[in-house]
Amino acid sequence: MIRKIIRIDEEKCNGCGLCAKACHEGAIEMVNGKAKLVRENFCDGFGDCLPNCPTGAISFEEREAPAYDEAAVTAAKKAESVEQAPFQGCPGSRFMQIKREGELQEPQTSAPVVPKTASRLNQWPCQIKLLPVHAPFLTEPNC
Repeated sequence: MIRKIIRIDEEKCNGCGLCAKACHEGAIEMVNGKAKLVRENFCDGFGDCLPNCPTGAISFEEREAPAYDEAAVTAAKKAESVEQAPFQGCPGSRFMQIKREGELQEPQTSAPVVPKTASRLNQWPCQIKLLPVHAPFLTEPNC
């Protein structure tokens, strides 16, 4: 099918990666320090990457290319968001679950052995920080 799709001039490309970040479909990736259109069926032809290229290495052309596959783009975005769901916020408030594998190991000592039970403190150790008494947001009248 002949359709409008982007073309990347590798000689003009300086490898900044701005076009790859601007491509919402994930059609452009950085390969060996240069931008490449790696998935032609992901390119929607709208050109979100075009204004982000500082060297003018991206242009439009009409040529034979596979049809835009919106279902594949949606599936790839969903898989990427599951893999790379970065936590945005205070690192101390991030939810973490610590899984302990197996039973507790008894130390080999000559001291009397006290039977141990498995700990139920699954989120241990925890850190608690108190607010400073003279914090500015506690003394402001807007509270």
